[in-house]
Amino acid sequence: MPRPRFFWAKLAFAVCAILSCAILSCAILSPTLSQASKKKELPAVRWTAGAPGCTFERTDDGHYRWTMTGRDLSVALVVDSQELAKSRHRFYHLLGAYISVTYTGQDKFEFPADVRIDFVRHHDVLEAYMDPTELSNKLQNDIDTKVFETERQIKKNPKITEEKTALLREYEKVAAEFIEFISTQGLDPNTVMLTPGNPEAHGWVFFATSNKWIGPWKEREDFILGVWMKGKVWQFPFSLPPTEGDLILRKPPE
Repeated sequence: MPRPRFFWAKLAFAVCAILSCAILSCAILSPTLSQASKKKELPAVRWTAGAPGCTFERTDDGHYRWTMTGRDLSVALVVDSQELAKSRHRFYHLLGAYISVTYTGQDKFEFPADVRIDFVRHHDVLEAYMDPTELSNKLQNDIDTKVFETERQIKKNPKITEEKTALLREYEKVAAEFIEFISTQGLDPNTVMLTPGNPEAHGWVFFATSNKWIGPWKEREDFILGVWMKGKVWQFPFSLPPTEGDLILRKPPE
């Protein structure tokens, strides 16, 4: 049975409306996509073994240090040789690293404190480091939740009071120490102006590993840590361990 003429008119109107919305959406989204694309296409300087200005060392305290030195800037990445194992026992399984940026010029240099890491063997998931204040607040909220939950359990079963109280105190102690550490030793997320009088910015950065595409650590992991500056990205491709079976014998404290 032929369709009425008004049916085809309504259908044509609906199709036009859908196409118009799609075109409008593209027009609205395109600037954002374009800007993101441009940001990804910043020129990069990459740490390369044996290249001028690129050094690698194993320290006596059990760390790996990669350093890249330019005309008036030096960037260093320090990672614990046992970081993969340590991250499994850290709050939220955070991956940690230490960053140091030193300006050797005579003018000034803007350091935006934009540090990101690419989990190469985990679908190239890219994560920015966590804001120290936000991380501290998250952990404090979890402490409060832990206290509430422990009190609820004890009220329900007084016989476990001693056991649960001891566990809670240990949790609060370790959490408080970590909050203190990230609050005082974490990299300031605010832009810093480096000058001859204030030439260095440094601190610890922690990256979330809770993304669903980041599974359990493999025996050897590959990463690319990027320090994003105003005009270029300083990239540090590194592996843990750097070579198969690499082991650092830590120097005992004196």
